[in-house]
Amino acid sequence: MTEKSCQYLIIGSGIAGYNALKELLELKPNSKIIMVTSDRYYPYDRPPLSKYYLRGEMPRDKLFFESDDFYKRDNLEVMLNKSVERIDANLKEAILNDGSVISFDKALISTGGRPRRLNIPGSENALYLRSLDDADRIREAASKGKNALIIGAGFIGVEVASSLTTLGVRTTVVEVMPYIWNTFVDEKVSRVIQQYLESKGINFILNESVKEIQGKIATTSSGRKIEADMFLIAVGISPNVELAQRSGMQVDNGIVVNEYLETSARDIYAAGDIANIFDPREGKRKRIEHWNNAEYTGKLAARNMAGSREAYNFISSIWSDIFDLHIESAGETRNYDEYIIRGRFNSDNPNFNVIYLKGGIVRGYVAINRDYSELEVLNKLIEGSVDVSNKKNSLADKGFDLKELLK
Repeated sequence: MTEKSCQYLIIGSGIAGYNALKELLELKPNSKIIMVTSDRYYPYDRPPLSKYYLRGEMPRDKLFFESDDFYKRDNLEVMLNKSVERIDANLKEAILNDGSVISFDKALISTGGRPRRLNIPGSENALYLRSLDDADRIREAASKGKNALIIGAGFIGVEVASSLTTLGVRTTVVEVMPYIWNTFVDEKVSRVIQQYLESKGINFILNESVKEIQGKIATTSSGRKIEADMFLIAVGISPNVELAQRSGMQVDNGIVVNEYLETSARDIYAAGDIANIFDPREGKRKRIEHWNNAEYTGKLAARNMAGSREAYNFISSIWSDIFDLHIESAGETRNYDEYIIRGRFNSDNPNFNVIYLKGGIVRGYVAINRDYSELEVLNKLIEGSVDVSNKKNSLADKGFDLKELLK
């Protein structure tokens, strides 16, 4: 049995794992670090997989955060194509799938999630998008296909639909909910975006599910038949919590962590999509599947592993680029009692910001094609819980400089 030892063990090589590694290399340049990942590649960026890379606008090597040489250091070992099966928290040992053991001082679990499977007849040949290899399979199918059917109108589903449409593949998206992006925007915003996407050629079927796929025909819950050469399932992700469960850590919709990102096991931390965090601003626990949050929590966990006691305090934000739309959103966009629209709220040439208030306080926003300086101010208003009760008309006035609200 091979035995290795390190001061810091990072399990997972996604955004959180990579950022934790970078932070530790900076803070503790002489410490021994081992990263274990089930991926067969060094860390790479995932958002381009559904967009620029899928459309062939970004070369493969540009996906990778670093050159291979970056990882060739005496104090660093990256173990590709390996997984940690179990952690003995008392002995501080990680047991790998090949039987080898790594002893550590501190460990980070950043194993992310995997696409949620849809178990319907015929779904075994459907595609999913999470990894670089998945993106390559979709590119290959798109190069041969004329019609695509995507199940799920979340971010991944809509981003892939726009990329396939750009590549000349006729694309239909089936969504079980009454409107798209239902977990993130409300119906009025959803309708405007949907109309814009339809004007670009994407076809949506809402309030229906796919019951089975037979050959090239999918049948929906209402009995509708849809013909396609390729099928993609994009119905969210499931957090990879099995390691934590096998190791006796507290798990509840992800790995439960405290404000320092510590799990229920001493000296073991969790970050990224997998961490169930208490959000002090919203006063509730949540698991966040956003790039910015993975970057932030990866770095925060690393700092705390290196000796800091820094509490989680972050406004999670989302962004996407779909056709000519640049979408940015931050804060709470569902739990509000009023909203203010700033800009041009239409589907022909959208350029707007929907600002959500609760009790007169700015809680969140969804912005389409807005200037980043405006979003910076809104982020500060959310951070400061600024009461704008008597400034609502100013918020809606496109000529009003929002910086005035910070004074």
